[in-house]
Amino acid sequence: MAPAIKDNMKDIFHKVQLNKTDHPQYIKKLTKLYERTDLDTFWKHFVWCLKVPLSTPQQHPYVVNTLEFCAKFCMSFYPSLDNESVEPISPFLSRLFEFLLSSHNAKDKGVRFRICHFLNMLLNSMGDNAFIDDNLCDQITVSMMDRLLDKSPKVRAQAVFALYRLQDPSDEQCPVIKMYLFHVSRDPNVEVRKAVLATMGKNQKTLQAAFIRTRDIDDSVRKKAYEFISKITVRSLTIEQRECLLKDGLKDRSESVRTCVNNVLLPAWLRYFKGEYMSLIHALDVGIGTESATLALQILFKNVGLDTLLKQVPVDKNTRLIPLTSLTNENVLYWKCVIQHLHHVSAIEELELMIPELSEFCKYIHDFVAFISSQSHETWETESHKFILLQLFEISTMYDLSDEVGRKNLNEVIIDTLMSDHCSTKIIECLVSHLAKVIPDASNMLNAVANVISEIRLPLKENAVTQQITAEQQHENNMRKARLKVDVIELEEELYQSIKDQNFIQADKLKEKINTLKEEINRLCNTPETIITEDNMREEKNDTVTMVKCLDILYVAIQSIRVLTPTLRSLMCFVLNSLDHPHDNVHILALKTLCVYCILDKELAKKHIMIFFYQFSLEQENQEIWVVSLMAIFDLLLVYGLEYFDILQTPENNSVHNRSEKTRSLYTHEDSTHEDISISKRTEIEEGPCNFIKILTGLLTNANQGLRTTAAEGLCKLLLNQRINSSNLVSRLIIMCYNPVNVDDIYLRQCLSAFFDCFVGRVPDAQEMLENAYFPTLQVLCNAPDISPLREINAYHVSRFILGLTKRGSQKNSGQTFYTHNNLAFAILAEILNPESKIDQEILIRSLTDLCIQLEDDNLSKQNLQKAIKNVTKMVLNADKRLLKYIQQFKQKLEIPSEETGINTEDDSDSES
Repeated sequence: MAPAIKDNMKDIFHKVQLNKTDHPQYIKKLTKLYERTDLDTFWKHFVWCLKVPLSTPQQHPYVVNTLEFCAKFCMSFYPSLDNESVEPISPFLSRLFEFLLSSHNAKDKGVRFRICHFLNMLLNSMGDNAFIDDNLCDQITVSMMDRLLDKSPKVRAQAVFALYRLQDPSDEQCPVIKMYLFHVSRDPNVEVRKAVLATMGKNQKTLQAAFIRTRDIDDSVRKKAYEFISKITVRSLTIEQRECLLKDGLKDRSESVRTCVNNVLLPAWLRYFKGEYMSLIHALDVGIGTESATLALQILFKNVGLDTLLKQVPVDKNTRLIPLTSLTNENVLYWKCVIQHLHHVSAIEELELMIPELSEFCKYIHDFVAFISSQSHETWETESHKFILLQLFEISTMYDLSDEVGRKNLNEVIIDTLMSDHCSTKIIECLVSHLAKVIPDASNMLNAVANVISEIRLPLKENAVTQQITAEQQHENNMRKARLKVDVIELEEELYQSIKDQNFIQADKLKEKINTLKEEINRLCNTPETIITEDNMREEKNDTVTMVKCLDILYVAIQSIRVLTPTLRSLMCFVLNSLDHPHDNVHILALKTLCVYCILDKELAKKHIMIFFYQFSLEQENQEIWVVSLMAIFDLLLVYGLEYFDILQTPENNSVHNRSEKTRSLYTHEDSTHEDISISKRTEIEEGPCNFIKILTGLLTNANQGLRTTAAEGLCKLLLNQRINSSNLVSRLIIMCYNPVNVDDIYLRQCLSAFFDCFVGRVPDAQEMLENAYFPTLQVLCNAPDISPLREINAYHVSRFILGLTKRGSQKNSGQTFYTHNNLAFAILAEILNPESKIDQEILIRSLTDLCIQLEDDNLSKQNLQKAIKNVTKMVLNADKRLLKYIQQFKQKLEIPSEETGINTEDDSDSES
């Protein structure tokens, strides 16, 4: 009887692996076999057959089919739902679970994987409304939570799936949810994190965990996180979270993530609001997330008919405008987006139904400005009005400006709005940028801007009473102005020299004198032909709001031109005077505008660059002033170069121009203050205050993150554009890459990563700078104090990074004859043998294996290299024999042709993280 049972069971197990559709009939056959066989015999043969797929780790359809068949058969013994937990579990199932739970910690990871996999199948085969015995549930939970700590990531992932039906999202103390939350945020394996996101239930804690995973380093995990969130109602998310999800998801670097957001998340949100776009816009709070809401609408519009879009725009069919009293943030944004979409798809007929002619639309904007000016409003209402006004002007940019009457009306409404009290920074940017298209002639456009600024700062007063002054008095005023201007020019030259010499006390005194003379000149300029009576004097407005508005207008206008016009030069005095304004916002805008002036005119740049340096000598509560000044300095140096400003970097004593044939210069690193003066001429600025590169490099360790990041970005640009050449600076930037202090400064790390990618291929001297930076960098890391965060850096990883960069650089410049790795090989061996070396010998010896040597036919070099290796081998034999393997690896590479000795720095970059 037993052989027949065994053969029948083997035959059933053989056939069920081939096709799932045959499973029901074979379940019946196996059930009949079970009914006519005693439990012990049946179990013996069943578990013998079951062990075959359970011990097969390969992902093969036959294995999966067999396990699914077993799961379905086993669950046919499970108590029916009608009895719930009253009926005890069958002896067969009891044995099965006992077998599985006693085998889950098998030595073979393939078995552990299949046990978890099969448990998952069993639980899923129970049906949607199944119940399970408490004791059995606890046993499975404990066993699978052990497997969640398995060293194999595949086992951990399967354990996650096996626990799927044992979680209780409504229980705040659910142990399964707690483990899920831990692994989704801490597990180093991508598949495990994805498994958790695919299985964990939905509550506020898991929602927050999924929200954080939308910024996971892995694309597929981010996609899973968005899929998880798309199954949760949009009302469960805060407005800030909705905005963040769209902002990050719609611009994600991965196409698969963007596709998920476009095709899954956004349609799910729109379905929640029953296809009403304005309800969706309201949920996103367009006042906060305008850009994200606009981008979301543009994506949704691609998959819907134009008729559906037009129906939801509340425009009057006769006027083709939304009534002024009905304008809201939501409907005006939707109106604008629909118009932009129609314009993009060239739906001319539909567009004509949505918008009137330009002149009528200009009157509409004018009426809206008059409407919001007619009475006072709450702060939130004022902000809403500004948002609506911005959208209306953005709609105006969609018009064809060939209509001369319409263009004239648009010009008038732009000028009137600029002089009104309803302008925000964004409105000014939109208006002035569009004004450059409305008035194509740059000179005329700038004249209009100058008039606006003049009217804002010097508003006309009604009934002003004036009286004429005599010609003699006018001549005397003109002569006095001329004398004062000459005095100002002389004092400005003295001020420039004082700042250059860092005589800041004298500079302050000179500045006070200059300001006094300028005030006198302005007073004389304001009364050229008439004297206004004191009661009706036309006062110049210098309040913060007025100054910020005027500088905003000028800053946007000046960026649309290429050459300074007389009008702009006349406004230069206004910009310079604004630097003395007590409010930081005015000061910052003045610095930004002055920088654009300097970029447009090199003489102004040379004259005023020290103003930006001068900001660092002042105590600033708002360090944004320093950041803006630093950005301006870098912009000017990039445009004109250091030589134009007589700012030449100090030559470095470890430069390739000074090395000749010596290689020890690579590791004999001295401080830059001990440089050889006879190598190259010094400039005044180096002999005076300090070396320019040292000043800016010092900012890399500034406590202010913005200043630190700006300095790093600017110095990277100077290196890439070959404005400076400094191996010491390259060393500092490499250390910044690895410094744990900068771990949260994502922008800085991305900037440095992009810099080094471009540096090795774009800068001809990159190889030499990296070579010269090698030993100084390792010395800094190995000699860092115990309390320094640099002690946490793995110096070998840094060494491998530098050698990898030089290897990539040599591949991109294959025609060069200067082999950096050859030089470094001799230098590293010399440093290892140097008894006074301050670099860890193990790091240097391991680094030998990362070198790519090419000695060509130079027998003397080969002999010297072999001799040095021999000496290092002797030293290691006496000191640390475990390092011999690295020396052997290096010797083997020397015996292989150079083409085959290349190191793949990218493939094994994480091998020892």
